[in-house]
Parts: sequence; structure tokens; C-alpha cells
Amino acid sequence: MNRLAAGPAPASSPANLAALHAQAFPMLGRAMIDRAAPYGEEISAEPGSVLLNSGDAEAAFYILLQGYVEVLECEGDGAMHSLLVHRDGEFTGSLDLFTDRPNAVTVRADSPSRLLRLSRAALEALLLAERPLAEIILRAFILRRIGYLRQRPYGGAILRSAARAGQEDPVMDLAVIGGGPAGLAAAAYAASEGLQTLLVGGSLSCGDASGMSALKGFPGTITGLCDGPLLRRAEDQSSRFGAHFLPLRTVSRFDGGCYPYRVWLDDGRMIEARSLIVATGMQEGKAGQPALEANTAWLDGWLDTDDQGYIHTGRAAAGSMQARAYESSQPGVFAVGAARAGSVKHVLASIAEGAAAVRVVHRFLDASAH
Repeated sequence: MNRLAAGPAPASSPANLAALHAQAFPMLGRAMIDRAAPYGEEISAEPGSVLLNSGDAEAAFYILLQGYVEVLECEGDGAMHSLLVHRDGEFTGSLDLFTDRPNAVTVRADSPSRLLRLSRAALEALLLAERPLAEIILRAFILRRIGYLRQRPYGGAILRSAARAGQEDPVMDLAVIGGGPAGLAAAAYAASEGLQTLLVGGSLSCGDASGMSALKGFPGTITGLCDGPLLRRAEDQSSRFGAHFLPLRTVSRFDGGCYPYRVWLDDGRMIEARSLIVATGMQEGKAGQPALEANTAWLDGWLDTDDQGYIHTGRAAAGSMQARAYESSQPGVFAVGAARAGSVKHVLASIAEGAAAVRVVHRFLDASAH
């Protein structure tokens, strides 16, 4: 039975790869399945039954109770290629369930099967109400997207970096600042769609290791998505596909007066990028100011923000009547998740924004290239 078709990174040990695989394809126990059951309906599927069609907008989440379900990808010549087979206790799905993107794969029963089916809305309700399940499912979705990288353009993306042709290019296509749900989703999608991507993961998107009290103001936050081990697993899986993860670094300064843009890290390094996604979330206000503020002081006033530092985007950004969705007052700098003014402050909305912003980054890079 096939699993994700991606060879191991040279630095990854068999034990690390096995652990990552177990996180991406966990097997739910009876207790977890019982917790999910009230949110869905049990169905039966005969061999050959198609549960999801590639290209369709309708999507659902399936937990396999008994049988085998195959996930297939349509190749350029129209042939179907098997990616993996799910078995009892495993579940289908990816981050696409939280976006408006059509199904990227076809899901088909390979044997007489029983499944628990949840609609997209039911899955969202489950994730917001059942924290232990949410951490398992969302961690798997992020790692699956990161693992589902190909060394070819994806979804019409252009491999822009000269490094792809064997030349050294120190300028990143995209720097994602913030390693919470929005930043992880943005980096995973950008890398899988051919962008030379850097994620600076330590800039706080849903709390630091000590459990920042700002979490109370971010409903639906799943702390397990923001921990160091997940970011390190993402780093192991992604580095060989043009994604570079710095899970423990933070950004200290941004220079919007030059292009490509420059950002400085807390260790003194400077990186250059053609575009940025800011996903640094919230932090507690200064002494005597209990309200939460956006974690954007490092931007040094380069972007238009409100009084709490939340970044205005689109037409709300000063002087930017033509700005794209999620784009700030600085062309090519985008904001998603809790750092964006007017955003819905919970984890599922942040994931959706991180994924959606990558499409807009593509449009910006296409335009700037011409």
C-alpha cells in the first residue's frame, strides 16, 4: 500500500521519519472516534465508490471505520496515480478543507467500507469543540500539506528562484513571519506551489512556550500547532523542497525602503525577500493597558495599522485603493490571521487566511516580474 511519495531528507533518521509519518497519518482509537461520531453520519461504500472527486468544490472529512480507501491524483495525461491508502482508524483530508480551493485529489473506496462522514461545517464545529481531536487532525493536515510537495510547478505556479536551475539566489520569493496556524499554512502552501519560502517561526502567533495569557483572546487556538516539535518536524520535511524553516528565530526589524525587502533576525542575520506574509498574531498590551495588541512593533511603522498595531489590508490600507486582498499599505507585504485588522480571531479562520494569501502572493510576484 502506497504512502506519501517523498524520499527522506538525508539528515533525517529512520526514527524521526517514522515519528513524522505517525503524526501525518495517525490512527484514531475508539474513544476518539466516539467523540467524533455525534458530528457526522455513518455511511457504507462499495468497492470503486468515489467519495470525493478531484476538481469538485464539495468536500467532506471521512474517518475510516472499516475497509480501505485510496487517495489518487490526476496526472497531466489524465491517468490516475495512487498517492496513499487509508485503513481502519485513519482519516482523509488536508488544509484545503478550510479554503475555497477545489479538491486536489480523488478519494475512492478500495473494499467494502464503513466510514464516518463529516461535512466541512461539521468538521469545523468538531475542531472548535474537541481540543484533543483538533490537535491531532490539524497537525496531520499541516504535515500532509508539507509532505505533499513535488519538484515541479504545482497548480500553475512558476518556479521563480534561480536556485532551481542550480544557481545561487539569496533572495527568497516569500518570507512568512510567524509560526502559528496562519504562518504554517501559508508556508506549507507556498512551498508546495513552487515558491522559495522562508518561515521565521518564533515570532509569536499563538503564544510562547510559557503559555502567554493572550491565548485567552484568541478563541479556538490549538496550542499544539505552535510548539517547537511540530515546527522542527515541518523543517525536516520541507527543507529539501525550497522551504526553509527557522522555528526558534524572531524578527527584530523590517526595512520597507528598499526592494527586495529586508528583515533582520534576532541573531543579527539579514534576509531579503520579494514578498512577505506577516502572521505574528497578538501579544499583551503594555503595563496598564490590558487590551491585546498586534505583535507588529518590529515593522517600525512601515505599514498602516490601527491604534493596537493591527495591520490594515486591502482598501482599508491608507493610500492603497488598488491593494489586493490581504495586502497592506506596502505592496507585496501581506497580513493574515490575528495580526490583520478585522480578521476573525480563531485558528480555523487563520489557517484559511494563510492559505488564501498565497494565491495573492502569486499574483503580486507575477505582476512585479513584468
